[in-house]
Amino acid sequence: MNRDLRFDFARMLCMSLIVCFVHLWAYIHPEVTSAIYVHPVFDILTNSCLGLFTFASGYLLGDKYSFGGKNGNSKIWPFYKKRVLRIIPLFLLAALALYLIGFNSARATLNGVICISPFVKPRPMTLWYIPVILWCYFITPLISRKNFAWRLISGVGLLLAVWLIRHFVNSIDWRFLFNMLLYLVGLVSAPYFNWKFENRSWIKWLVVVIFIGLLSVTFFKSPNVLFKRTSAFIGVFALLFVCEYIANLVFHRSASGEVSPMGKIIINVSYASMACYMFHRLFFWAGEMIWNPATVWVKWLYMAGVVFPVMLVLSYYIQKGYDSIIEKTAKKK
Repeated sequence: MNRDLRFDFARMLCMSLIVCFVHLWAYIHPEVTSAIYVHPVFDILTNSCLGLFTFASGYLLGDKYSFGGKNGNSKIWPFYKKRVLRIIPLFLLAALALYLIGFNSARATLNGVICISPFVKPRPMTLWYIPVILWCYFITPLISRKNFAWRLISGVGLLLAVWLIRHFVNSIDWRFLFNMLLYLVGLVSAPYFNWKFENRSWIKWLVVVIFIGLLSVTFFKSPNVLFKRTSAFIGVFALLFVCEYIANLVFHRSASGEVSPMGKIIINVSYASMACYMFHRLFFWAGEMIWNPATVWVKWLYMAGVVFPVMLVLSYYIQKGYDSIIEKTAKKK
């Protein structure tokens, strides 16, 4: 399968928006952050970014894996093993670090580590997303089969079951349901629909315009929950289409098919995106320990211009080093 470069750009963009814009302001200007956090645009954009990250995971895995049957079932354990080894050790390290610096409580950290935080409060801040995506990985072999009807019926059935349980058990995090929906859309559609609309590009730009219009409405009228969730869902695909357009401009290939230098940088940032997301709070905390300017704009320049680039580089090598250890361990066996 050829690398789908639009998702590399999407991962980079979504991670950068959440880490370097949304979360960074909490360290620079708490008063401004409080105002931003309660604004519907912030809520919609944040959930659209994380939702696109989740949709991309479901789409790429749905295109790569097909379970079921004698040969398909033999892939289930290797799939789980790869997902667990890829995420959980770094997740445990990040969870412990955020607990030690006082970012998350012991109870919230424990709920996250044992992956019950989507269903039980309190939930760890920032790291709440990792148990959500792990649960999505868990249900993947059940849904991702060769038969489209099976994918569709089982996906819809599972989603309805979770929705009904949430209706009666209100402690289930709505973000779990929202991200599972997007994961399932990607997982079910991947082998059959590429979401590029090659001959109907007007559809993509119509979705982008609709999303901009929905965001504009929030400046004049306070939206209800349904409006915000629907807008965030539409925003996932609006962002995807924008990322596809920009990626086509950035990822120039040579005659031999080699990606441009800028494209390679984006691919590397995309590769480091999960580690960067898990550890960015720790990097910001360390950055403040090293230097904490009193002037807002100086601190913003320092955190965005120094700490964030260092974070990207170190996150890349954290992920690269960890993957190297996993590969060497697997070869010894």
